[in-house]
Amino acid sequence: MNRMWTRSGVLAAVVLAAAALATGPAQAATGRLGWQPTLLPLPAGADPAGHGYLHASDGHGEYTGSFIVGDKLQVISWRGGKPTLRGVPAGFEWAMAEGEDSAGRIYGEALDYDTDDHRMFVLDGTGFHFRDNPPGYRSFEIRAVNRQGDAVGMVFTDNPADNAAAVWPAGAAAPTVFPLPSGADNVTDIDDDGTILFSGFARDIVWKNGVSRPLADIPGFSNPHGSAIRNGVVVGFASNANASQAIRWTTPEAPVALTGGDYAADLNVGGLTAGQAPIPGSFQHKPIAWRGTTPAGELKQPGTYPSYLASHVTDDGVFTGWASNGPLDEGGVPVIWRFTP
Repeated sequence: MNRMWTRSGVLAAVVLAAAALATGPAQAATGRLGWQPTLLPLPAGADPAGHGYLHASDGHGEYTGSFIVGDKLQVISWRGGKPTLRGVPAGFEWAMAEGEDSAGRIYGEALDYDTDDHRMFVLDGTGFHFRDNPPGYRSFEIRAVNRQGDAVGMVFTDNPADNAAAVWPAGAAAPTVFPLPSGADNVTDIDDDGTILFSGFARDIVWKNGVSRPLADIPGFSNPHGSAIRNGVVVGFASNANASQAIRWTTPEAPVALTGGDYAADLNVGGLTAGQAPIPGSFQHKPIAWRGTTPAGELKQPGTYPSYLASHVTDDGVFTGWASNGPLDEGGVPVIWRFTP
């Protein structure tokens, strides 16, 4: 996962989500059943265009993201439809919420533009708390957080060959650092049992306790890549020279094509999955959902915004994302989608 951000790779989660962007034709949302959007209000002083990202939740009614308020990127949470400005750490101008655990602790990164000081934080009811950069590494980037609060990411040296993976266990100030598995080049996600999804040069890898299991191909497609892992299930996509195919792996060796989609972005504990489908005759896409492997409909257009995406699925069955009148990689206004039967 907004190019006022200049550090390469700081938006790992958003980059994954942007691959599932939707820029579709106008649709009437009112009077239609299915996945109905709600535009969440921004707090006073916020940029009306949002220029932010909503891709975190505690799984039971709170949604969290980062949006421009004043001249800073600040953390905002919503509960009951009302925004709470959580702010930015003192002395910093930029705070990106990357994930939230089931206890409501928010995990992210803060940046001071003047000094280029870059810190990992945990935000709870008592405020922001920094986590330490591991000794010997010049910087780090968070990739994902599981429900227990284990955060996974990458740590970097001046020699790319020495870059490594890191896990900050819930409640611990210091991370566990370990080499990337053979064939891996980055970290994508962490499951609730500590299993890690790595991106790979040719295919992605599911790794636990030193054992690597590569994602399998499906007929006609190769280079399988995962976007998220929950309860051992991975969702993502594979591609060929002409197209891509959304896929669900019940185990790394057991891929199933997700009907109608070319990309799957995220899933929740019950298997509800967010992804995208191509719009025939165009280069555009629309956001869609699956329950397990069964298509569950498309997500309706929020208001008149032509561009919109869902990057996260909460454990209580809500999609979160953002909408914009411009490019989605520059952020937008916060949106959630709920199912109306």
